[in-house]
Amino acid sequence: MASLLHKSKIAAYIAIMVVSMLSIIVMRLLFDQWQSYNQGVNSLKKDNFKDAVMYFDHVLNAHVPFSPLERRAKENLMNLAMMLENKNEHELALLCYETIRSSRYLARHFVVPDGRDIPLLNDRIASIKARLLVRDGMVSDFKKGYEQQIGIMKKDFSPSVAWSLLAVASLFMYIGLVIVWILKKRWVYFIGLICAFIVWAAALYLA
Repeated sequence: MASLLHKSKIAAYIAIMVVSMLSIIVMRLLFDQWQSYNQGVNSLKKDNFKDAVMYFDHVLNAHVPFSPLERRAKENLMNLAMMLENKNEHELALLCYETIRSSRYLARHFVVPDGRDIPLLNDRIASIKARLLVRDGMVSDFKKGYEQQIGIMKKDFSPSVAWSLLAVASLFMYIGLVIVWILKKRWVYFIGLICAFIVWAAALYLA
């Protein structure tokens, strides 16, 4: 009975450590978002659009699910992009759209965050690039350039749901086997946790 209580305490300590580490990571990301968001807003007020895009990009890349700062940063970039398009500043508008799109793909897991926005972003990016290609004489007409750019973006690697599921499952398996190995001290669990870690790393890369 005493041995069982001792093992339960060890498991509880490990769980507390894991939760504490995850909490520290999330708090750090939220602080980075808050700091970068404020710098982005200040840059917007000064009409320093390039710096604003850079800071809002930092907010989006410090991805925390359901973060209100992340949502506001995306909205600011979308509004800035539309304003720049209306002013015929196509290069900067393109930078805004591509910043949002790339950050969403970098934060992908089972799905792409804000995946419903991807078709709109693809359309705006393809439209602007087609105009620039026509302007520079790289393509003969807008339609051809637009279809070319849409085709390129559709070839982008989308996240694999199967590999993403395997990555999450193997991560939980790894954590569980670490706890079991600490409690049982058997080589079979140690070998299992090494295998689970390798599968997790491979699935994360392939997803």
